Amino acid sequence: MYEEDIEHALRARKYNAIRADERELINAITYDTDGVIKRRPCFSYSEEFIAELQEHDINVCEPDEESNDEWTFTLPPMY
Repeated sequence: MYEEDIEHALRARKYNAIRADERELINAITYDTDGVIKRRPCFSYSEEFIAELQEHDINVCEPDEESNDEWTFTLPPMY
């Protein structure tokens, strides 16, 4: 009876968590002065978001699950 509602709630929860991680990264980019931003491997980003970052010359290195590396985002130089 509640199966669809629960499935929808879980999908919405995951979607909202990913969007929160993406908003946090955008905020970090806004105030960064070093050019490299690192995030824990538990953070999640949508493929669309990663593609958009790369389109704007931001180098994205995904974490390696085996070595527990961090996400690394290398920003283009400030002009």
